Amino acid sequence: MLNIRRNILPVLLIVCFLTCLAACDQSPLSRDDITQAKNAVAAHDWPLAERLSRRALRTEHDLESRWEAWNMLLASVNAEVEEPQTSLEYLEVMLEEFSESEGRSKTILERMGRYAEILRRFSRAADIWNSYVELEDIEPAELVDGYRRLAQTHFNRRHFEAGDETLHQCLALSLPERDKNLCLYDLADQNMTRQRWQEVTDLCLQMLDNNNFNKELRGLATYLLADALEQLGRGKDALARFEQARADYPNSAVIDNRIMYLRKKLK
Repeated sequence: MLNIRRNILPVLLIVCFLTCLAACDQSPLSRDDITQAKNAVAAHDWPLAERLSRRALRTEHDLESRWEAWNMLLASVNAEVEEPQTSLEYLEVMLEEFSESEGRSKTILERMGRYAEILRRFSRAADIWNSYVELEDIEPAELVDGYRRLAQTHFNRRHFEAGDETLHQCLALSLPERDKNLCLYDLADQNMTRQRWQEVTDLCLQMLDNNNFNKELRGLATYLLADALEQLGRGKDALARFEQARADYPNSAVIDNRIMYLRKKLK
């Protein structure tokens, strides 16, 4: 009997040890999943955070908790390497689930649009940004950004007329000029791409007549104007504009090279 007990004791210890290990592995999933997922995110334990978030979405009914779980799931899957395709699929489901909340729909659509752009799914991106700009609960800067992104998706698809129309819709909005100037700059920039030098000149002069924009945008617009003037053969005017842009343009080395080139050219 003593020998049997001695033989059983090591087995019981092993069983006990394995039972403890199993309990330790399961314990995070046996408590409140949302709280544990938050802890896992804070600890950057992304695999555990993903498991807990998925499980919470299978069992949780409270919309606030589900919103937290979805966002933690997105954070988890994108933690190591960005996963635009998976993220877009999750966001599609979220959009359906939170369609009655315009504030959350805005957040979801904005993220969807960016992922669709990364995936170069420009047709889908255009649909997303079109829905985004139609939202009512949207700030002026967000609205302008939506129109700019919508226009860019049209340009990426080589739908130039649609892109121009979108930017003109932005310019027609009842918003402060300082907000709409970005759409005006995009319109000038797109005309530059299509070598419409005079249109670029006119649009940039229109911008520069308006002082309601920041230093960097003033530098960008002045550079674009100088570039267009050079293409029109107005070298001296272009040089003057490049020199004017130098103080505001984000990259002074680029300006210096253009100034040096034009000075040599005009000698």
